[in-house]
Amino acid sequence: RVVLTINAVNAKKVTMPNLVGLSLRQAKAELLSRGLVLNRLVYVKDMATNNVLRQLKGNRQIEPGTMVDSETAIDLVLGLNDMDNRTYVPDVTGLKNMSAVEAMFDHSLNIKDLKFDETVKDYDDSLYAVVYRQAPVASDSVSVAMGEAVMLYLTTDIAKVPAREN
Repeated sequence: RVVLTINAVNAKKVTMPNLVGLSLRQAKAELLSRGLVLNRLVYVKDMATNNVLRQLKGNRQIEPGTMVDSETAIDLVLGLNDMDNRTYVPDVTGLKNMSAVEAMFDHSLNIKDLKFDETVKDYDDSLYAVVYRQAPVASDSVSVAMGEAVMLYLTTDIAKVPAREN
């Protein structure tokens, strides 16, 4: 019996969709369906909060129809109305890495950095790591500006994760 592993030299190419005019939620779903990654939310003054105004790849506008590698990081420039520009930081302690990041994007927040402790030794560990601390801390009484960056601290040591209050 022979086991053969084939690694592609070039990443799969996908077509960049037109996200302009979509809501943040719709744009996230479209990126995911194409195999692209939401990287950062950039807010600018506009009448419609969370309406996609531009789509960027590496700080440059990327036109719809452009062929890009799958897993390409895309930044979204979103509208922000002066009357609707605050959000709350959700409690993501105990959530796995990707679920925590998604929750922050769902609350119109960015990820400043992911800090892994000494228990996270490789890529597989990072996928299963859970949040044990976040900054700023979660609050449903103190709002923050949309687009603010949150730092997440992750571990594979479940004992580090504080018990949730009900």
